[in-house]
Amino acid sequence: MTGIVFVVGASRSGSTLLERLLNELPGMLSVGELMRVWQRGVVENQLCSCGQVFHDCPFWSAVLQRLESGTDAAGANAADVLSRSVYKAGLGTPPAAQHQAFLALWGALFRAIAEVGGARWLVDSSKDPAYAAQLAGLPGVDTRYVHLVRDARAVAHSKGRRRRRPEIHWRPAYMARRSAWDSAGSWNATQRLAEQARAQLGRPWRQLRYEDLATDPQATLRGMIEWLELPVVGDAALDFVRDGVAQVRPGHSVSGNPMRFNHGELAVTADLEWRRAMPALSRWAVTVRSYRGLRRYGYL
Repeated sequence: MTGIVFVVGASRSGSTLLERLLNELPGMLSVGELMRVWQRGVVENQLCSCGQVFHDCPFWSAVLQRLESGTDAAGANAADVLSRSVYKAGLGTPPAAQHQAFLALWGALFRAIAEVGGARWLVDSSKDPAYAAQLAGLPGVDTRYVHLVRDARAVAHSKGRRRRRPEIHWRPAYMARRSAWDSAGSWNATQRLAEQARAQLGRPWRQLRYEDLATDPQATLRGMIEWLELPVVGDAALDFVRDGVAQVRPGHSVSGNPMRFNHGELAVTADLEWRRAMPALSRWAVTVRSYRGLRRYGYL
């Protein structure tokens, strides 16, 4: 079966940029934050990144046709309830029957996506370490993990901005905002959980920094090609990204940052707005609360 690359890390860490670039490599298919597919896709019929509403998207329609459950609102709500009950176990072990039902549900979904997409690797940018860790038990699947890290101050600044959610097409909606202090606490907790998952799972694991990806995307992608053993010779497969611009196709990301709707020319530059626009008190608060992590990942 197709392998799965799970991206784990804090929200607003650049996972959408990473998945957009990986989607351009031979043998790769990015599907966005897949853990949200039941509610945002099946139930709410939000926009796929291709621009179609979920149930009108040819890709996701073909996926649903291959599933026996979770294809209508009642089934999707049940799938979401089951999944959330398993996530609550964190990195622990949920009840056996519950976990088996969870693996059967998600295994069927991943198989359907693999059949429709025909890719060697699927990229799931859900970022939740508990979700990704619980899926390590998928039988016969090569699961690998990318821990994507971004400066906690940049993450906090991003979470404080007001940003429209175009996927909610029936009314104006905006991404949730958080205080700098709360954002730092969430960042700390996510990094700790990701590091614990790395030690506990013993699966292939790769750590990336958003700033390195955005500054030198070719180097990052070259490393991913080697790590995933993609059938690529030379750098011809990287010609789509040069001089801070990537040429990207429309994809089928089910959830994620609004930049997933952009196609054609995509700017690949590090967003460092926080350095000039973040209030001094907010910067200080995040630096203090996330000091150990900032040191650990080379930001201080």
